[in-house]
Amino acid sequence: MFGKVSLLILIGFIAVFSIYQLKLTRAVISAMDGFNYYYTKTLVHESAVSAMNVAVSKLWKDTLTNISYNVILNNCTSFVNVRWVVPDSIVKLTVKTWGYAFVDTYYARYRKAYRLEDSAFAYFQLSRREVTSTSKYFWLTGTEFYNGAPVYWITGDTVWGPVHTNSTLHTYGTPVFYSKVTVYSAINPPPTSSRNRAKFYGGWELGIRAEIPTDYTRTKTAAENGGGVYTQSVSFKFLPDGKVVRRFINGWNTETIGSGQYRRDRWVPILSTPETLMVSQLSSTGVVWVRGEVVVEGTLKGQLTILADGNIRIWDDLKYATDPMVDPNSRDFLGLVSYRNVIVADSDPNQNNVTIQAAIMAYDGGSLDKSFIAENWDKRPPSGTIYLTGSICQEERGPVGRFSGGSGIIQNGFLKNYRYDTRLARESPPFYPLVSFPDIRQLKLISWWE
Repeated sequence: MFGKVSLLILIGFIAVFSIYQLKLTRAVISAMDGFNYYYTKTLVHESAVSAMNVAVSKLWKDTLTNISYNVILNNCTSFVNVRWVVPDSIVKLTVKTWGYAFVDTYYARYRKAYRLEDSAFAYFQLSRREVTSTSKYFWLTGTEFYNGAPVYWITGDTVWGPVHTNSTLHTYGTPVFYSKVTVYSAINPPPTSSRNRAKFYGGWELGIRAEIPTDYTRTKTAAENGGGVYTQSVSFKFLPDGKVVRRFINGWNTETIGSGQYRRDRWVPILSTPETLMVSQLSSTGVVWVRGEVVVEGTLKGQLTILADGNIRIWDDLKYATDPMVDPNSRDFLGLVSYRNVIVADSDPNQNNVTIQAAIMAYDGGSLDKSFIAENWDKRPPSGTIYLTGSICQEERGPVGRFSGGSGIIQNGFLKNYRYDTRLARESPPFYPLVSFPDIRQLKLISWWE
């Protein structure tokens, strides 16, 4: 009797443990199926995102559009499709990714692995060239030569703001560049050479080309619409209360000044009777077009762009009523744009330092290169430093002084202390000319879904 009972109990335990083991096996298989499913699902999703990043990289690097291709990552396959939505403007990237997970229950029924899919798409604005205000670059030149000879950045020259030239940048000694320097041709001496002791704190890059504008129709039209066209040369002396003293130039006198090695001639305007008016009265659009030469000085309160067919001469300090280096919210802007040269005059006030706050441009694209230059740069005595805040664009880099090739000490003219007006990265004087960089592409994300 006892033996039968023991046998029945043993059989019962075996049955119970068998059922438990079966359920445990099913639980383990279910857990493994769940792990494989969610692991593969995550892998497929991450592969889709990675494939999208690959597509964005290829779009940026190769500008490939209206194409399809596969990207294989993490044993997952992604089909990438790149299509224009708006030709030469908006492009859509679509990614469809799939991978396979071994799910035991699915395999037992269908005899194949379980396929998991994911997708992503994004819209980008693709520009094949950057078009921006010329004033966005602090220093922009067509060439760093003057009359065939290189013009150097030397010890004592300090530059804040982006610098670009379409030719070769020349350095001597230890000039300091606090922002990025880009050039089309070369930097001499090469920045990787021990002979180049310049400080490129913002880095440098070669092979970048700028297309500097020669058609100022946009600026001229604004002057015409604003009633700001002058058919005679004119002098503007700005006052800190928002007014300006205007005098017409009736001619020029040549004066001989200095002695010995500094003896030289300079140009002095013959001015009409002064009249005072508000800066805003010069032009309702903030643009003045002078069909002659301009003399400018003083402290500007307001916003104005002056376009001149002739030279623009800076006669004395030219400043803003609210200094942007003190108050970055300053709303004062001045643009000086000349078809010829923008000149630091050899005037009495400019013999010992000069302060200039403006966006300056001297460019026409013609056979006679135009420059920002100091009058008598090679004859005047050492005249201190040009403290310039703003930006400079010139067709041919003009010298403002001359230095000794042996010592690097200034012999004639000015040293340079140039600072970028950081407001110009976002804003510019009214209707200031634009510049395009055909070698720079922009890729701006509009939307991303995954």
